[in-house]
Amino acid sequence: MKKTTLFFLTIFAVLQSFAQNPDPELFKTWNLYKMEFDFGGSLYIEDIDPPITPTLTIFEDLSFEGFGACNSFSGNFLYDEILDKLMPYNYSDTTEECETEFHDGFELYYFEYFSLNQAHFYKIEISSSDNLQHLYFGQGQLGYWLDFIAGEPLSTVENNSEKIKVYPNPASDKLFIKSEEAQIIKTIIYSISGKSIMKIVPNNESINISALAKGMYFIEITTSEGNRRVTKFIKN
Repeated sequence: MKKTTLFFLTIFAVLQSFAQNPDPELFKTWNLYKMEFDFGGSLYIEDIDPPITPTLTIFEDLSFEGFGACNSFSGNFLYDEILDKLMPYNYSDTTEECETEFHDGFELYYFEYFSLNQAHFYKIEISSSDNLQHLYFGQGQLGYWLDFIAGEPLSTVENNSEKIKVYPNPASDKLFIKSEEAQIIKTIIYSISGKSIMKIVPNNESINISALAKGMYFIEITTSEGNRRVTKFIKN
């Protein structure tokens, strides 16, 4: 009996030696950069039109909250110390209908990662492609996961060669746009829900935003080279 007890105590001690706490780098706000699908291919968030900025914030007590296209969600994680995995539970979300059908479909897929009680792997690393901290979260063995970035994901997009500045931010009456290498031919301002509010051909590289209500907006900028950039700004 003593040998059996000693055996199980030894096994328990070995398992405990492999146990660990969640990586403390988890505890911050992450911006969704792209989705990898189980049937192949990627969806880059910056390619979604109208633009959205999905987020995930994980707190030290392993509660979480996030935002999709026009709805928010929250819940808690259970941490598997042996497998170093996270399983969501106690999930809830809002159920507003978004401005576009695509946004509704996106949220259905995105929210599923947190609404199903399944253990998910996570991995945090600095990517050699952009030197930014990434969080990979999902079902790696099944071939689908989420790729988050700690920071502003729109700033990592290298498709646009022009250097475009949008200022001041926050802004009250006028928003100025400056491109060092190409002419700006069109701008579109969207609400946080993705609704198109203003379409403007900039005059003297400025936009009158005095009529906008206070809050956060997206501005999509198209240049003469055919490149497009989407960024956020705050209206005071």
